[in-house]
Amino acid sequence: MHVSTRAGLVAALMIAQAGLARADTLRGSPSSMVHQHQVAVQEDYRFLRTPKDVEKLASAGALVPVTDNENLSLSKVSYPYARPEVRDFVERFAARYREATGTQLVVTSLTRPEVAQPRNAHVLSVHPAGMAVDLRIPADVAARSFIERSLLAMERAGALDVTRERSPAHYHIAVFAEPYARYAAQDDSLAAIERARVAAAAPPPQRAAAVPAPSTDDSSVLPGVLLGVMALLGLTAPVAYRAKTKRGPDSRAV
Repeated sequence: MHVSTRAGLVAALMIAQAGLARADTLRGSPSSMVHQHQVAVQEDYRFLRTPKDVEKLASAGALVPVTDNENLSLSKVSYPYARPEVRDFVERFAARYREATGTQLVVTSLTRPEVAQPRNAHVLSVHPAGMAVDLRIPADVAARSFIERSLLAMERAGALDVTRERSPAHYHIAVFAEPYARYAAQDDSLAAIERARVAAAAPPPQRAAAVPAPSTDDSSVLPGVLLGVMALLGLTAPVAYRAKTKRGPDSRAV
């Protein structure tokens, strides 16, 4: 979309939505799309038009690759690149999701150039700017509840904007770089405090009782030896005395 055309649409939507606050719900709203677009403009993000534009920005390092891992799966993602803050969000959230549900978080879209946008894409979509990610809606109720609670909490903190789309069904998330970085740092600090609290409350590990080694002190052996010698002397002394008295005082050896 031409820059001047985009600017005109933004201005018109801003006027139409004047006085309306962004709703922290999954329904989304025109005002939330205006807000997402405004953030992209403030961050000076380029809105990419062609696949070649995506490749060029990825080669420059402004877009970074997003890949499968033990917590994360990409499903039919044509352009697996995103702004660094989006990748950070995806990887961190996928780890929390895996810990909570035991399953992988599924990403269905990341950066999309304008020529690859679906027909029903919003004119102010920030997918061409690389700051959005779409997540699959899980069938499991508990997993769905975890995703929605977590994303709405981050939206209330101003770190992102989330909408539950119906056609096709997915969560559309626009990540705001600086607010999200602050949120993540605070989240890390709280997690560290909680780990320290749990460690301090845990009972100390029980040590196995030490088995005393056999004593090699001579003082413990000596009394037993002396008793044995004394017992031996007590038995042999009478025998020797009887032999001497039997020979008599004048006896001589022959």
